[in-house]
Amino acid sequence: QIQLDRIFRDDVHPSSCRPYFSSVDCPVAVSRELRSSGSGSTLHIEIDISRSKDVMTYNTADNLGVLPANDAKIVEAVANALSYDLDAVFCIKAAHGYEGNHSVPFPNPCTVRECLSRYCDLTSAPKRSDLKQLAAYAKDPLHRSALLRMSSKEGKAEYNEKIIDAHVGIADIVSKICRSIEAPLEHFIALCPRLHPRFYTISSSSSLHPDMIHITVSILKTKLKDGSIYNGVCSNHLAGIVENGMARVFCRDSTFRLPSDPSRPIIMIGPGTGIAPMRALLQERSYQKIQQRLAVGKNVLYFGCKNRNEDYLYEKELEAFQREGSLDNLRVAFSRENPKKRVYVQHLLAEDAEETWKMVEEQKASIYVCGGVKMGADVADTMKWIVSDAGKMSSDEARVYVEKMASDGRFVQELWA
Repeated sequence: QIQLDRIFRDDVHPSSCRPYFSSVDCPVAVSRELRSSGSGSTLHIEIDISRSKDVMTYNTADNLGVLPANDAKIVEAVANALSYDLDAVFCIKAAHGYEGNHSVPFPNPCTVRECLSRYCDLTSAPKRSDLKQLAAYAKDPLHRSALLRMSSKEGKAEYNEKIIDAHVGIADIVSKICRSIEAPLEHFIALCPRLHPRFYTISSSSSLHPDMIHITVSILKTKLKDGSIYNGVCSNHLAGIVENGMARVFCRDSTFRLPSDPSRPIIMIGPGTGIAPMRALLQERSYQKIQQRLAVGKNVLYFGCKNRNEDYLYEKELEAFQREGSLDNLRVAFSRENPKKRVYVQHLLAEDAEETWKMVEEQKASIYVCGGVKMGADVADTMKWIVSDAGKMSSDEARVYVEKMASDGRFVQELWA
């Protein structure tokens, strides 16, 4: 057993560490490919929470936090480079005199393997300040000077090129680039950034699927200049979980909440995997209409993808919502089908300016947007233009109108970079 009796003051952040203690292991019941062809992969994953409902429940379109695990080969490479015994067990306690100032950063006792797999971010690009700390452990003067140079203000361009753009993580540094680094385990734990959860907007209704959480996951694989592939740590971790394998998860509230009055219409805008919360909201509206027999307002969806034969996610489900009357208007932007003109969701929204304004102003429709930051900005600009043009307002008045919708919870955006 390795006893680590030192922990650095800046190593403990209770709020960021809380998911390590509050998450639960739940079986993956379903994992299936959503793309029909083409490059890339998008998975529909269903996680069974039926045995964990005493500590985990969810609301429709909440966020699911997933605690990833580093690839076993990467973990082994780091352990080999730093001469760690992966099966050794250790525990952390505060240094003498600091016992009341610290809580442990992650559950322990644990094995070195569990620590490197679950709690150390080995693949994200380290900060320049991290490189400066690592330099102190480099035995080779060339390695030390290179790390110090990239950690300096003068070396920022080199850092961007060789670390950020090349997707170089701490694992690459200690096992490939600067093999002379020697760091005791307690020092490595203190300097290595924590591996944080990734969040996915839940794509299922809690009314329809109380025991299952559905998520829609784009598998991140980026080809680098040297021909190698950078794998996103969480999406590839999820892709590698076989049926009935465990995912470590927890729930967090999202801002997607349906109107308290179900008779009010909703407008949903979610290209790509931004379809996830819209699928959840449609399931909930279908449940309200068919199971609860409520008067449900009009449902309009704007979805976007490259090509109808490649990445039209949940196509058959959306058609089924249309047939049952739960989806009144489906507008799909296929951005790559016309080589002369790329069409995106904001373009279709602009085409429907008069109808959108009528729904927003007269029927008090709520608008939900999910996807990339740029798309979200384009949709917000389009909404301001619609309000200005169809509502006969100045640009400043339109901006205030859309801001008021947002503050009232009627224009909701969850976006990612």
